[in-house]
Amino acid sequence: MKTLILNPETANLSIDHLLKQASEGGVEVRDVLGNIVAFVVSPTDREAWTYAEANFDLDQNLDQVRRALGRRGGVTTAELLAKAALAAEQASRQ
Repeated sequence: MKTLILNPETANLSIDHLLKQASEGGVEVRDVLGNIVAFVVSPTDREAWTYAEANFDLDQNLDQVRRALGRRGGVTTAELLAKAALAAEQASRQ
């Protein structure tokens, strides 16, 4: 990923220049203080980034995910829908 620092020298670059850089692996846009203000990525890179973020989130919350997967119980979708229909019917009678 390339980096573009927003400053007086780069302020007048064309959007075409930015999009060309994004198509070649993305651009990290930073202000003059070095703070990231934007990422410009192609649709393919965006999809890869989304999957990477999802995997990172799963890794960061692995214990919670494992506990959730280990819980058994609850109701099936059919049971949940039947209960919802019954509740709606009872509410309409009141």
